[in-house]
Amino acid sequence: MSFVAGVNAFTDALEKRGIRYGIIGGIAVFAYGGERTTFDVDFLIHGQERERVKEVAQELKLNVVNENAEVLQLSGPTHLDVIFANRPKSQEMLQRVRRLSTLPFPVVAPEDLVGLKIQGFAGNRSREFTDKGDILTLFQNVPDLDFDRIKEYAEMFGVWKEIEDLKKRV
Repeated sequence: MSFVAGVNAFTDALEKRGIRYGIIGGIAVFAYGGERTTFDVDFLIHGQERERVKEVAQELKLNVVNENAEVLQLSGPTHLDVIFANRPKSQEMLQRVRRLSTLPFPVVAPEDLVGLKIQGFAGNRSREFTDKGDILTLFQNVPDLDFDRIKEYAEMFGVWKEIEDLKKRV
């Protein structure tokens, strides 16, 4: 099974079960017009769906590489990272997923993707250049971003000044 077929099988199984999801990470940046290399597909899925997602993984013979309260990493024909929306903010993101003409799967709203990128680099500074590059790409490619929502995310992690500096580059 190819990379694409593996992703399709996973998303088909999620949809068959009515499990709502949104693509996040590098593939979502690509969907919003970025040029980004990535080797996995990242999903945001409600935390209450954990057991059903594990059933999908078992059905598709995907191996669990890592599992904790926040993440389920799966390998098989492709590497899949499932980030569980366990808190209200991330659960709200799932209410705003959308379909774009650039990708056959739903993706999170661009402001929410920026919020996830902020969380990523604020919690792990080794991700800073990649995540800030992705944020800058979104700023350049997505008109009419809701900067009030982005500011809310940035202030949660104490990085609004850094985000303002990125915004000035556009």
